[in-house]
Amino acid sequence: MMPLFLLSSEGGDPILRVLQHALDHTLFHLGPIPVSKFSVMVVISGALLVLMAMVLNRASPVPRGFLRNAMESLMLFIRDEMARPVMGKQYADRFLPFFCTIFLFILTMNLMGMVPIPVVGGTATSALPVTGILAAIVLLVSIGSGLVLHGPNGFLKIFVPPGLPTALVPLLFVLELVGFFIKHAVLMVRLFANMIAGHLVIGAFIGLIFLAKSYGVAGPSILLALFISLVELLVAFLQAYVFTLLSVLFIGGVVHPEH
Repeated sequence: MMPLFLLSSEGGDPILRVLQHALDHTLFHLGPIPVSKFSVMVVISGALLVLMAMVLNRASPVPRGFLRNAMESLMLFIRDEMARPVMGKQYADRFLPFFCTIFLFILTMNLMGMVPIPVVGGTATSALPVTGILAAIVLLVSIGSGLVLHGPNGFLKIFVPPGLPTALVPLLFVLELVGFFIKHAVLMVRLFANMIAGHLVIGAFIGLIFLAKSYGVAGPSILLALFISLVELLVAFLQAYVFTLLSVLFIGGVVHPEH
């Protein structure tokens, strides 16, 4: 969320300041290396997940308390409602830790972006490098799993639909292979676009307050910004779910193509 003091303490066009804040991600420099706010958020999110895993592993085997019950419910939902229907029991249980990690990692970054921290505002998933790395990880897991489980020849056969006339095999193979990489590129772009859209809308509503310089505009703008923030809270969970579901579908299509 856009820190209000950035809009009120600087001169110039407030809309331009909103855009400048959205595009300027550098927090500080480690020597010649710039460190972006999104890099810090990624590290914090990873550290929180590691800390949570350590706490849960030290607890009793029987789920007790809100956190353990919530994590168990989440794992059962991802396993029974997402992974097993696509991949079957054997592969779903094998990849379950990866899917749960992806979901929690994205959700943690999304929720951190909802906290109106001065200077840091925004979510790491609204940066293409972050969503690109997440999509690349899913791509590498898909390729690596296919090669390990089916071998090079078996993996390449996935891109050739069965019963295809021999003359069409080269064309369909190229189209399927290109589509395989495009799907993962879309995975990157859709998470980025959905997460940055809400923050830009909130910033635009807040910018209207200083652009109009009217109490009549300030009230509705603040209410609309708060409403969009509540919607963004829902979107934070929804986008983590959609990214995980698409990851299940993409990886499941490689490791268990006949399912």
